[in-house]
Amino acid sequence: MTTIMGVDFSGARADNNTWFTRGALEGTCLTLETCARINRADLTTTLAACSGPTIAALDFPFATPRAFVDYWMPGSMTMPDLWAAAAGMDYASFLELRDDFVATHGEPKRACDPPESYSCLHVVNPIMVPMTFRGMQMLHVLWSGNSANAMSVPPLPEYSRQGTAEVTVLLEVMPGAVLRRLGLPFKGYKGGRRAIERRLSIVNGLSGRASPIFFEFGAFRDLAVRSHDALDSMVAAVAAALWAAAPERFPKPTERGQAGFDPAVMLEGWLYAPERAP
Repeated sequence: MTTIMGVDFSGARADNNTWFTRGALEGTCLTLETCARINRADLTTTLAACSGPTIAALDFPFATPRAFVDYWMPGSMTMPDLWAAAAGMDYASFLELRDDFVATHGEPKRACDPPESYSCLHVVNPIMVPMTFRGMQMLHVLWSGNSANAMSVPPLPEYSRQGTAEVTVLLEVMPGAVLRRLGLPFKGYKGGRRAIERRLSIVNGLSGRASPIFFEFGAFRDLAVRSHDALDSMVAAVAAALWAAAPERFPKPTERGQAGFDPAVMLEGWLYAPERAP
């Protein structure tokens, strides 16, 4: 059995709107077990305490664009360099760096960001900067801390610790990108006069697009329709289950040693979203 987790992450100061879905994957059958709000400290503790194979899909940018890295932390080579730097500063200092950079360079995206996404340096709705910053701080704790499992963060090639049999895989996901790839509504489901209708379309259609995974929303159906944040955490959980069952459906960056490899991917990260099944 594989533990499945999906997180719709909030970086807001109030820390009251991160949603967490947990499930269990046996073969290709995904059972959703819980879906509720969680604060960031409890989420970090939960991820660190995982035992046994675990896939956690997290909805926040794992790193910043290379152009901003060159301004913030020149010489950095991989995402953990940025996580450690974020852990050693406060949000106000990071925001000041962002403001100084954007005033001259604008809001670049990472190479992996899809057309429908905003730069992780964006500060007007959607507010991306605090979730990026606080997400990187959490990743530093998980990557370098005393976790029950070894941590794997694709596309990084190594675990933070060697010699343990169990692994927790942390995937960067964007529920909207997952929905777009699966041919489901990916815009207008969070707000607007047709938001409920579009969430219903997602809830009614997602299980049929998630092959080979079989799952039902069950007791969480009404919650998914009422709350787009809860729904996003469930979509992230489905993406995590698909990664466990059919990783070949996920486009991946070129690996080191192969023609076309770009080392920037180790610094900027990669957004994982499954292709629709044939």
